[in-house]
Amino acid sequence: MNKLDKKTEAIAKKFGKEPIYDGIVSKADYESSDIKLLWVLKEANSTGEDRAWDMRDHIKNKLKSNTGISKGWSATFKKIVYVTNGVLNNLLWNDDLHHPGHNPDVIDELKKIAYINVKKTGGGAVANDSELYEYYNTSKDLLFEQINEYSPDIIIFGGTYKFFKDDLNLGDLKSYGSCDAISKDGRLYIDAYHPMYTIEEETYFNDILKAVNQNK
Repeated sequence: MNKLDKKTEAIAKKFGKEPIYDGIVSKADYESSDIKLLWVLKEANSTGEDRAWDMRDHIKNKLKSNTGISKGWSATFKKIVYVTNGVLNNLLWNDDLHHPGHNPDVIDELKKIAYINVKKTGGGAVANDSELYEYYNTSKDLLFEQINEYSPDIIIFGGTYKFFKDDLNLGDLKSYGSCDAISKDGRLYIDAYHPMYTIEEETYFNDILKAVNQNK
């Protein structure tokens, strides 16, 4: 167990819960990627579960099925698959961007990312912001240590930028439609909706890619 996982475990213990580990999905794939991409989400939906598990392993080995994204995970991960493929492979919203149900292999691109949650224990279908602020304040040293160690070129905050805003102190972000972004010290920070937010997939994709392409 690495030092970040140990710190995740210690934070979960403070809350009397089991940890859910996260981070770089596949070290070899992440390091070989031309663009280092980090997604920052809120919490894992694990209602009723009382066990430790690893988000990295789930993304790498269990998210993909023969028919696309595994049952119960599409609402969050379909937009993540689209955007990740667009960013890493410089694709547009057209025939080059495959639906994971038509070509499940596009899900494998997620092996190249890092993925962290603000809350290091399980949550429900609907996140509680006041609880998440408590988890953020308890976990922010770890969260920033993860960011520093992974050294991403692009960070996409999926409904989570508000937790980091004061500590990042980036100033005013520029609007790119449904998302805002700023490039600072060689890193692009994108404040996007959570992937489960009710927004057209094409809009979500195009606005994030606009922010990426206009900040190269």
